[in-house]
Amino acid sequence: MHTTLNATAANLNNSFEIIALQFRADVDFAAQETAMANLNAVVQTAEGFKSRDYYYSEENGHWIEFIVWEDDASAKAASAAMMQNEDALAVFGLVDQTTMLFSHYQHKGGIAA
Repeated sequence: MHTTLNATAANLNNSFEIIALQFRADVDFAAQETAMANLNAVVQTAEGFKSRDYYYSEENGHWIEFIVWEDDASAKAASAAMMQNEDALAVFGLVDQTTMLFSHYQHKGGIAA
């Protein structure tokens, strides 16, 4: 399952949501992939959504999500709405909450290739 890399669609005024997580030990990899894909339908309907990419490390079993929002207000409103969404909550229930890192970021610098 391969899709387009969306991160380059961002601009300097966007808010970036970065989530690092592992699933519980009893959730097999196929179920993890399905869960991550299922979040697409939930996230893309939120106001201010621009793109979502997610990555998996075979080295350590961690996932990273990179979501681009129009602005910080949109990002925070979407996060609050996700906590009320049954489909999102079903995925969150599979995650090892003790390993999860969830934050919003604003661009402060970088270098282009």
